[in-house]
Amino acid sequence: MKQLTGSYLSIGAGENQIPLIRAAKARGLKVISVDTNPEAPGLVESDIRILESTHEYRKILHAMSRVPLPFKLMGVGSRSYGKAVYTVSYLAEKLKLRGNPRDTVNLFLDKEKFKNSVGKFGIPLPSSLQVGSSPKAKEKKQELTFPVIAKPKEGSGKKGITVLETEADYKKFSRLKTSESFLLEPFIPGDEVTVLGFVIARRFYLISLTDKITTGKPNFIEVAHVAPSKHIDLAGELKMICQAVVTATKLKTGPFVAEFKITKNKECLLIESAPEVGGEFLADVLIPEHYGYQYFNDLLSVTIGEKTRPEFLKKPKDGITKSALVFTLPSDRQKKMGEPAVFEPNTGETLFFQKQLVPTGASLEKLEGNHKRTQVFGITTKLSTNTKDWLDSLFTRINS
Repeated sequence: MKQLTGSYLSIGAGENQIPLIRAAKARGLKVISVDTNPEAPGLVESDIRILESTHEYRKILHAMSRVPLPFKLMGVGSRSYGKAVYTVSYLAEKLKLRGNPRDTVNLFLDKEKFKNSVGKFGIPLPSSLQVGSSPKAKEKKQELTFPVIAKPKEGSGKKGITVLETEADYKKFSRLKTSESFLLEPFIPGDEVTVLGFVIARRFYLISLTDKITTGKPNFIEVAHVAPSKHIDLAGELKMICQAVVTATKLKTGPFVAEFKITKNKECLLIESAPEVGGEFLADVLIPEHYGYQYFNDLLSVTIGEKTRPEFLKKPKDGITKSALVFTLPSDRQKKMGEPAVFEPNTGETLFFQKQLVPTGASLEKLEGNHKRTQVFGITTKLSTNTKDWLDSLFTRINS
């Protein structure tokens, strides 16, 4: 790769940000990192450190005005989500770098506005249900089929999602003062897939399609991600929908992640999308291991305006047939995190990643949703096995 002369601004310096910091350093760029935590591991690998919250975009801009930049500032990026992504768009605008319009990023943070905006473009979305006491709402209430999903209108990711299982749950929920700040959607059965891609000059480039396995209702905790997806035949349709989202929201450049529900009729419904890298160890662990693709090299190129044309990943490396990230959950009776589980690979399998997510001895009682997960394992197989049977085998062996 061609070495560069310049500097790069990293919004965040936590563990998740390190792949982007290293991609910039590998190209010869000086890295300026922003993080409120002086112990953030990415700060050690950075050339200039700014101790500030990633949400304080004005303070960061002021701090940047006082930084004696050794070289031209070439780009700004983040592995984070939500408000940190807004910070990137603000700084890109003020420092005249590549980025998305601030209004666009705000649109993704307001689920109701987002839904109203992209729905006009014919993008397939779950229908919205009404909350309230008007006659129309009462009519709708009678038509409600449970369970119903209640999503906070503002925010990012899965924070605050509530599942209303019964009419009693719904009535109790609708009496809450906060109920107006939620979107209600029907629960839609089906498979879930995650799309990773890039937006370059308003055009969407699909990179990967993986299957997401959850515990189902009521908590929908994500317990596995698998490459390749069994819905690979829908890649073209999913790419078209993502391009429609890009066009509808006026996204210009940067990472993009989306989650879809695939119904039994093969309809692709957009559940979530964001101008972010996305989490769950997909970009930094699963995709490089399964396909040999270095996502963060392209992310750097995209954010500094270097020409790159990412392609849809189809061919796995080294004769691998399947790769999975598998998460463990505590038992219902477990109050504290015990000693971590140990996984022994079978013939043809490789354990390429493992991480303890909750420290040994920590209380598990107040943890909710995905935060309840205690460990994650990355495993590949070279055997041609049925994906469901293989995952069942992995869960059994990890939890035994």
